[in-house]
Amino acid sequence: MSTFAPKVEQALAEFLRTGGTFCALPPPGSAPAHFAWSLWQQFRVPFVWVADGPRSLDRFHRDLASFAGERAGEITYYPAWEALPGHGAPPHADLIGDRFETLQRLLALGSGPATGIVVTCIQALMQRTVTPAQLRGQASELRAGHEVDLDELIASLEQAGFVIQVEVHQKGEAARRGGILDLWPATADWPVRLEFFGSTIESLRTFDPATQSSQQPIDSVQLAPAEEKPDDLQGAFADFVPAHAGWGWLERESIEHHAALYEEVIREAQAEACTQTCAQAMAAARGPQLALVVTEETPGAAHRLGYDPFEGTPEVRGSALQPDLLEEQRRKTMTDLCQKARDGWRIALYFGTAGARDRFAESYGNQLAPRDRFDLREGALSEGFCCPAAQLLVVSEEDFYGRRKEARGRYDLHASRPGPRRRGERIAEWTDLQPGDFVVHVDHGIGKYLGLHEIEFGGQRQEVLSLEYADKARLHIPVTQAHLLTRYTGMGGGRPQLHALGGKRWDREKDAAQQAVQDLAAQLLQTQASRDALPGHAFTADAPWQHEFEASFPYQETPDQERAILDVKRDLESTRPMDRLVCGDVGYGKTEVAMRAAFKCIMDGKQVALLVPTTILAQQHFDSFTARMAAYPVRIEMLTRFQTRREQTTIVERVNAGEVDLVIGTHRLLQGDLTFKDLGLLVVDEEQRFGVAHKEHFKGTRSMIDVLTLTATPIPRTLYMSLTGAKDLSTIETPPMERLPVETIVSPTSDEVIREAILRELNREGQVYFLHNRVQTIYREQEKLQKLIPEARIEVAHGQMEEDQLAFVMRSFVRGAFDVLLCTTIIESGLDIPNVNTILIDRADRFGLAELYQLRGRVGRYKHKAYAYLLLPRHGQLLDEARKRIGAIRRYSQLGAGFRLALRDLEIRGAGNLLGKQQSGHIAAVGFDLYCQLLKRTVAGLKGEPLPPVIDCDLRLDFIDLSPAATNDAAAAVIPAAYVEDENLRLRTYRDIASATSHDDLKQIERDLSDRFGRLPAPLRRIFALARLRIAASLKGIRKIEVEEDKVMMTRQGDFITFNNKFPRLKSKKPSERIDELVKLVNQVRG
Repeated sequence: MSTFAPKVEQALAEFLRTGGTFCALPPPGSAPAHFAWSLWQQFRVPFVWVADGPRSLDRFHRDLASFAGERAGEITYYPAWEALPGHGAPPHADLIGDRFETLQRLLALGSGPATGIVVTCIQALMQRTVTPAQLRGQASELRAGHEVDLDELIASLEQAGFVIQVEVHQKGEAARRGGILDLWPATADWPVRLEFFGSTIESLRTFDPATQSSQQPIDSVQLAPAEEKPDDLQGAFADFVPAHAGWGWLERESIEHHAALYEEVIREAQAEACTQTCAQAMAAARGPQLALVVTEETPGAAHRLGYDPFEGTPEVRGSALQPDLLEEQRRKTMTDLCQKARDGWRIALYFGTAGARDRFAESYGNQLAPRDRFDLREGALSEGFCCPAAQLLVVSEEDFYGRRKEARGRYDLHASRPGPRRRGERIAEWTDLQPGDFVVHVDHGIGKYLGLHEIEFGGQRQEVLSLEYADKARLHIPVTQAHLLTRYTGMGGGRPQLHALGGKRWDREKDAAQQAVQDLAAQLLQTQASRDALPGHAFTADAPWQHEFEASFPYQETPDQERAILDVKRDLESTRPMDRLVCGDVGYGKTEVAMRAAFKCIMDGKQVALLVPTTILAQQHFDSFTARMAAYPVRIEMLTRFQTRREQTTIVERVNAGEVDLVIGTHRLLQGDLTFKDLGLLVVDEEQRFGVAHKEHFKGTRSMIDVLTLTATPIPRTLYMSLTGAKDLSTIETPPMERLPVETIVSPTSDEVIREAILRELNREGQVYFLHNRVQTIYREQEKLQKLIPEARIEVAHGQMEEDQLAFVMRSFVRGAFDVLLCTTIIESGLDIPNVNTILIDRADRFGLAELYQLRGRVGRYKHKAYAYLLLPRHGQLLDEARKRIGAIRRYSQLGAGFRLALRDLEIRGAGNLLGKQQSGHIAAVGFDLYCQLLKRTVAGLKGEPLPPVIDCDLRLDFIDLSPAATNDAAAAVIPAAYVEDENLRLRTYRDIASATSHDDLKQIERDLSDRFGRLPAPLRRIFALARLRIAASLKGIRKIEVEEDKVMMTRQGDFITFNNKFPRLKSKKPSERIDELVKLVNQVRG
């Protein structure tokens, strides 16, 4: 059956046969996408569909992909640069990949079969790109067996815009290690590892950029440019579109309006060389023209496409959840759907996830009658519609449940895209050493790291880590002992005093710290034991509703998020009261961890309290928790100053009577009139905003409740407690899919910078925060901004406004009613508005590091590149601490940097008074890292847990050459620079090998190196042999092995080990065989 009414179908067929223009009124909901897909299905004419901007493009593409289902690969997506070409930051590699993939497929379309749908926006058409000839010249294929000069290939990759790195982590990067080349084409889902034998490509395989481990073998890889260079932008998108393809304009009036705004941005940026006007872009569009128009030039000239809106379950609004009313409305909707089905209509229901579809089938499947008229599909539709000509009724998940979800874009945080999940920087990288860093050596104390050098020692040259101590004394540490060094993190910003080599001060300070650690560990254990001794409530295992609730989560959980969820569930199901800190960067999914924990408690009949620092954040959490739990009989209330005193009293009475399952509130939750009937879980969000007394209030009055703390930048006290084992810690390091780092721009305050930043955001249909933290002058600032950017709609929000007025402004901003929110720091905590991707912070020098990080985290939560402008006064010098803070926030712009900034904050302002000043003094003396290591081992020892073995055996073998430039390859034991060229990677590899405590550890390191760098050279295999010898000797208690000529001298507890009162002698002559012989001798020693 045709989707179209006979008259419309006839008119479309004539239009596609003869060309010209076809005008139609815009259909409702997701019907434009359904029309576009049906047009392609029925007439098989390729079409380019043009939206008015990036957000409309995302919505149309998502709807179109939902209707296409498994055939979504027939649709290509051509996005616009977010900044003008050649102005501002270049677009991220995924966007470049989509653009080039579309252009490549259009080139194939010109010579191959007429297939395909392309979706784009007017801004993309106005931006110039490469010419078809340029793209053909830069595209190529690499296949196993091809003969390729590796040096020439590297040069061509650089010419194509690839960035040569030490390791490949992002699209558009390449890395060479000997005969292995890693690269990640912008058009590929996974990075590829090519292994060469001479100039022949021996094999190709994909690899995981997070672990750098190989995945699957492949036959070939297609290369495409990794960037669009401004000097190369001589072509236009229309140059790639074949003449027989049609053009569809989605709401032409809106397209022309947005194009006019974009042309103004182009003129102000003087970017005419790399763009064209809207008129030029439209004139270049050859072929049939199909336009959806709101206004008819002649009455009756525009066709009616035959789609009607669908009225689903009405959205229930109000401050209190009404599950009974919602369910009643859903039953009415279900009755209406079944009546339509009995009348012969086909009912297609679309659900955002497979879990949501299955939950619907389980809950309502038995009500679907007749069942064969219902089709349950997976796909995120914006809105449903009716198509009477085809007797088709399309219903979205939101239409049925009466709750709207925030739609996600192609590059969004959790977008469902093929390929690996991007990861944040490893927290461990905080300890990576750079020359000039202060370090702590376990035996010699605090020194300054000077770098990796080669020296002569004992007649041999070897690679060492050079340290400087007091009085310019130098200490050279063999790379095999790199694990004995840690980066120094002190307490406050003071420069540590270097220890003297051979002096007694380090031994005294280490002994004092060890004693303090004993006392502190005992105190921490006693504090925790008081909670452990009394059995708490052990929650039951997950019930069916728990599985359904989790399946309805519309995004894919990150691996770290899954681990955190499992950790929390394990704690809840234990009788030991939970006290867990979940540390994850802004927007990494901590709230979902809390939601699942809260739902689990409520399903067990317990109450939950969610403590937040601001009323704005409370409102947002109330909205998000209400939306997620709308399908379940959960009673949720909010308790803040937004309510009247009477409303607050009513809510408190209901909470105390047990009539409320979840209460979300600010400090109001801490007042004495709120007693709860059966509180089971306390969730503290934005932990850094609360004092110790606030958080201990609940635990002091209700010692058996479970406590879950969420934060991106934990206050140093909490971080310290977690690192030392006093509080359980879960870290979420993995950024959600396709998340981009926020670009941080430090600039003197100027009208030009402010206007350019705001106009750029408005052009891509975004919104802006302008933070001015002075209520007295905020309205004067509004007048100034309104004169500077008359195109922008600007409103003010601050904490001294009336509650209702503030709530109205914030809700209007969330709905997109205005463009710029001029505000104070009320936005600092937890606000999640995906359409805001630029923040300007006036007088950034007046904010603390954690505040700056939280403020910057308010943007960058959606698919777009986000910008944070730290505006500083034009004149005057910054205070030393302010300069350090600005430098740190700028340096740590990477994803997942919140944890590292918290560690940096330890140095800038100290850890605070955890259990008295004495501990702070000890930490300053020995360094934070070593202090935590000592405390962890001591806590484990007092608990009776097995301690990890200490691998500490000094090897002095006269037949081994440790020099990187060893002339005798048979005796060398090094990581050759030709094998691992980067010094930091080489040092990290030495540390990994030296830190291994088992043969399994060493095998894993060997596998990883072989995969990433190729076959292990003999000198490196000898390093592993020495590591196995060191492990075997340490397990026997042997602290030193020395070989002079053939004589073997092994020392344990100060005594030599002999066999029959004689030193054993080596019989083998080859170095590798002599190491094996030493291992056999060690194994013969009695333990």
